[in-house]
Amino acid sequence: ENRPPARQPTPLDLATTGTISGSVRFDGSPPAMQPIRFGSFAECAAQHPEPTFMGDAIVHDGRVENAFVYIADGLGDRVFAIPSTPVEMDQKGCLYVPRVIGAQVEQPILFVNSDPTVHNIHGVLRGGSGWNFVLSRPGASNETRIDHPEVMVSVRCDLHPWMQGWIGVVDHPYFAVTGPDGTFRLANVPPGTYAVAAWHERFGTRSQHVTLAERGSAEIVLTFSSS
Repeated sequence: ENRPPARQPTPLDLATTGTISGSVRFDGSPPAMQPIRFGSFAECAAQHPEPTFMGDAIVHDGRVENAFVYIADGLGDRVFAIPSTPVEMDQKGCLYVPRVIGAQVEQPILFVNSDPTVHNIHGVLRGGSGWNFVLSRPGASNETRIDHPEVMVSVRCDLHPWMQGWIGVVDHPYFAVTGPDGTFRLANVPPGTYAVAAWHERFGTRSQHVTLAERGSAEIVLTFSSS
């Protein structure tokens, strides 16, 4: 296995770090999601007796799920340790679960197949590179790493055209994916002024500048709208 080169992380003074937290909102009526047509894929349809929607515009009472929130600027030339724990994306019910994940550069990304059918994982990186491998049976898995920051990396299955996943890759640990309540929390951030961005697959990108004092806490709201 090709291990990434060892890097010397910039020391982080935890006595001075703070927290940036907040929420991602949607103002107005969110766009409709299309129902998934499983068609002739009986092994997929059998797992979804109820109507199932694409999952690309999930909003609960104005709170946005599956937004990728991250520090986009302000960390300078700081270097961070690469986590050895993989982030995981499952294939379950012929869907990617979770649909949106975040990873650090060179962190292992583990793809698992929990379905009784064949899936392939086709990741597309900027510049046309990427990967494409098959997971042919339940319990099969494969791991990859991405060697540069990229927001976002698209993941598709060529066999099931509705399957879509996303990976946000950044060179630091300050990222989060919003859950149903639309909130995020970035902990142990060194004091400074940052651009914090939220990416969403249908709503686009919003960013906001925030200044964090020593041992401070800052709260922001990133708002998408239908206009």
